[in-house]
Amino acid sequence: PLFDVEERRDKCRHLLGIADVDSVHNAVVSGVDTMDSSYPTKLARHGTLMTKDGLIRIKRGQHAKSHGVKIDFDCECSTCAHYDRAYLNHLFKSNEPLALQLASAHNLHFMNQLMAKLRNDVLEGTL
Repeated sequence: PLFDVEERRDKCRHLLGIADVDSVHNAVVSGVDTMDSSYPTKLARHGTLMTKDGLIRIKRGQHAKSHGVKIDFDCECSTCAHYDRAYLNHLFKSNEPLALQLASAHNLHFMNQLMAKLRNDVLEGTL
């Protein structure tokens, strides 16, 4: 409603702290122009990876033997290109700092790809 008030219509709308996929989509549909959040890296620090199919909790035992299984099959980030779920599971279980870096790089790449898609949808008028 505030976005439709005449004096606010042409101003940039920034949203802070929202970054789960559904909230980002809803914010863009509602007219938010920019947003920032620590959500992707916070998830990564706790061993949760973002994928097109939902969240993966990489510290769970089911991933310990997922040799050769990418985090997200469609992802082209450096983490997915070089490491599998079993290795990330091992890094997190061993409290290796590299786990946080790899998981953060993946989640940030995921968010960048999501935002690029949303940006393209807005420009094409399909959103």
